[in-house]
Amino acid sequence: MPETKMSAEEMKSYYLQLHQQAIAHNRQEKLGAVIDITANRWVNSFTDYAHRLGMKRVFKVLADDWGSLTGRTVLDLGCGRGRWSKEYAVRGARVTGVDISPDAISLLAEEMPQHQFICQDIPALSFPWESFDVVSSVTVMQHMPQEKQEFAFSLSAQWIKPGGYLVLLENVMGFDAPHVFPHRTAEWIRMVEATGLKRTACWGSNFEVLFRVEARIMRQLRGNNSSRDGMIPKAPYNGQSSLESRLKSGAKAALAGLSFPMEWVCQRVPLATPTHSVMIFRK
Repeated sequence: MPETKMSAEEMKSYYLQLHQQAIAHNRQEKLGAVIDITANRWVNSFTDYAHRLGMKRVFKVLADDWGSLTGRTVLDLGCGRGRWSKEYAVRGARVTGVDISPDAISLLAEEMPQHQFICQDIPALSFPWESFDVVSSVTVMQHMPQEKQEFAFSLSAQWIKPGGYLVLLENVMGFDAPHVFPHRTAEWIRMVEATGLKRTACWGSNFEVLFRVEARIMRQLRGNNSSRDGMIPKAPYNGQSSLESRLKSGAKAALAGLSFPMEWVCQRVPLATPTHSVMIFRK
């Protein structure tokens, strides 16, 4: 793991700032701070679409087991702007969402007053044992250093009711990014099963073929040179938009548009190694 990884405190400060700036810029824009603050709407919409393809099968697994989520209790870790809190809620679950951003939590509490939202760091949470039918983490654990990941898994195992599930969608490839702490799928599984939970299902998510091809070409053109600062997304809200940046944004948007059908195909016929894995564990 690179020495340039962000510390836990740097990570917390970074995401607090992202949410604060994104909400101040546009309260209605819900993807930037939880996917890529620098990306245009098309790119973030594509990544969100890829996440949703992976999670669609999760909701089918839960429905096949329980019939529906009506009345089930769900803990949405790192709920952000509420993408998954809303997906669980619309299926009838009673949601408790947790995030470190008071701005994001405040907005969600307004939008979903019938559910509970808590501003807190995951390792500092305290819930009664066996409180939830589902504990869900979608691209959240990957932003915590390993020692915090292991502690969070231990807590999650305590909070899940017997017969309940832990749902993960996490990065398995971005090892060089300073704000991501991924593992290979087998290592994620090992860490969770050490808590006593048992894996019941696993599949790939987010193939992102065209963007990965583009990234490889750009690395070759740059001579594979990279720096820590260059890999950490920066908030773009400075009021400036040069012709070059608009052209780049347009090219990215075109790439995203072409990526939607390819991602759908890859979910059915894997044409590349996925960048993320969906993993379901049962207590």
